[in-house]
Amino acid sequence: MSLQRYYDKLNGSRALVTGGTGQIGRRLVTALVKCGVKVSVMTRSPQSGSKIFNGLPLEFRQGDVTEPANLARVLNGIDIVFHLASFSGDSTRKINLYENSEHWKVTALGTENMVKAVLVSSCRSLVYFSSVKAMGEEAGALGYPDTETAASKPETLYGQAKLAAEKAIISAGSHSQLSTTILRLPMVYGLEGAGNLGSMIDAVARRHFPPFPKISNRRSAVHADDAIQAALRAATNPRASGSLYIVTDGKGYSTRWIYEQICLGLGRDIPKWTLPFWCWKLAAELGNLAERRFRIHSPLTSDSLRKLFGDAWFSSNRIEQELGFKPQFALDSEIETLAKSYLEKHRADPNV
Repeated sequence: MSLQRYYDKLNGSRALVTGGTGQIGRRLVTALVKCGVKVSVMTRSPQSGSKIFNGLPLEFRQGDVTEPANLARVLNGIDIVFHLASFSGDSTRKINLYENSEHWKVTALGTENMVKAVLVSSCRSLVYFSSVKAMGEEAGALGYPDTETAASKPETLYGQAKLAAEKAIISAGSHSQLSTTILRLPMVYGLEGAGNLGSMIDAVARRHFPPFPKISNRRSAVHADDAIQAALRAATNPRASGSLYIVTDGKGYSTRWIYEQICLGLGRDIPKWTLPFWCWKLAAELGNLAERRFRIHSPLTSDSLRKLFGDAWFSSNRIEQELGFKPQFALDSEIETLAKSYLEKHRADPNV
């Protein structure tokens, strides 16, 4: 069945998007409107939400996943829920964002509140945007891409909260007629400068990111539009009910390769020297000290060092086989475009 026919199945349905004002949520809302879906966006500030979408035919429903008393009203008349709401915080002000206690309040307990409300509503389907962080920091580090069957051992509070949210959704689906699907996403790109990749491009452009060592780690990624494609397929294919899927662009990328491609996209030569690993490790230790003792945000800590040098490699074979998902983008063909887009956006910045 073609992708368009899947989208046609959504025409006329009524969907609620939580987290709809976020980077991925905005694109999902726009895609749903194009599919003929009657979209409601749950937001704590409908007035702010209306400014983001610039006249799209949407309904804004005021609500908060941490306030369960209002969720029944928000879900009134809804057929499908796309649940993206999570705690994002401000990485420039929060110390160790992945350990912020708000993750548990918003992601774990908030999702539990949403699930309870969905179960007593007319909603028939729930699609949840989760993260590979629910699997743990060692996932995909054994020389081959990990799958959905790998044991989940999240180390960060963020990952633990995502896993708790997944369990609440799985339990609801197994004890009711509600169709539930969970999508685990790795690093997401195509977000107009946002996200980890956007931060790395900015750091390289401003020469804050020294030449990376030549290592052969593997990290998965997915374009935002492909994540949305997966969600639309999950919402319309009965086979997705009760399933958990990892969604990637099908490739693995080393941090060194990403660094080199960013340099080329910025129109720079790849440096012939590299900063040794021990220098990165020392800088990370100093970053740990700055955050722990002086409460100063550091761009490099042991946690961020592990992300840069470690593996996070995953397989999306299951969703490809079961739902016919085919990624339309790959980072190796997009990263140059992202770097050039960054240059265009910051061409007046003297530091770039």
